[in-house]
Parts: sequence; C-alpha cells; structure tokens
Amino acid sequence: MNKNNDNDRIDKGAIDEREWLAQERAMREAREGAASTDPMAMRYRKVADALRAPLPDLLPPDFAAQVARQAQINAQAPVMAPEPPVEKGFEFNLERGLLGLLGLGSAVVAAVYGQAWLAPTLELLHLESNVAMNWALALGVCVGASWLTEQLRRRRESAPHAA
Repeated sequence: MNKNNDNDRIDKGAIDEREWLAQERAMREAREGAASTDPMAMRYRKVADALRAPLPDLLPPDFAAQVARQAQINAQAPVMAPEPPVEKGFEFNLERGLLGLLGLGSAVVAAVYGQAWLAPTLELLHLESNVAMNWALALGVCVGASWLTEQLRRRRESAPHAA
C-alpha cells in the first residue's frame, strides 16, 4: 500500500534553511562563548570550534636549519659520473624481432587480402579510394615523424655520455 500524504513529504528548502540557521547560531555562539541548548546547533558548534582552532605546527622548530645543513652536505658531496647505459638483453632483442615479424606479417596480409577488405571498409566509412589513401599517407607521415624525432632525441641524449 502506497500513501502519498503532503504531511509525509519533507520540504527540502525548510531543512536547508534550518541547517543554515543552526550553523550560523553555532558560529555566533562560538564567537561569543555562549552555550547552546539546541541539539542541531551543538553539532555544528564542534565544527565551528574546530575551524576557529589554529592549525597544528607540522614542521619542527629547527626545520630551516635542517634544510640548510642538508643543502650544505649535498653541495659538498662529490658529483658522481652517470652510470653507463644498461646492456640490452635477450628479451629486448626477442621483442624487437617479434615486433618486426608482426609488422612484416601484417604487410603481407594487407598486400594479399587488401582488395577483399579495403573496398567494403571504404564503403562502410563512406570514403572514396583517393581520400582513404590521403588519410593513410597522412597517418604514415605522422607516425614516421614521431618515430624519427624520438630517435633523434635519444641519439642527442646518448652522444655526450659516449664522449
């Protein structure tokens, strides 16, 4: 059985207003040092007291001196030479070989079966052949440029260490 009485409904605006008034009353009483008898205001009084209390000091009193000592120790420490690059092991070479094999296999499959899936794909995407070729070429140029800039960055970073 489902009853819908207006008396059973809670007016959200009235609750919000009562809550706001209780918060304000608690803040005012906290400033004045007065005690409250309103249970709702007493709950907010705890929050008001916590907000008025100063924050605890989290840093030790000699924090600046400690930092200065550590900076001086770090400045006097000898500068160590960078470690040589880690030699690439079997897993790295295996991964490169498998990725190359995957790329070669993909190229062979695309060359052999390309005509069988290219036309339906272009039709599905509502593209013409020359438009698709232009997008594929643009994608290839972007991937190649990204790869090339990464290789140049790595070479530039490793050049000073090699000398």
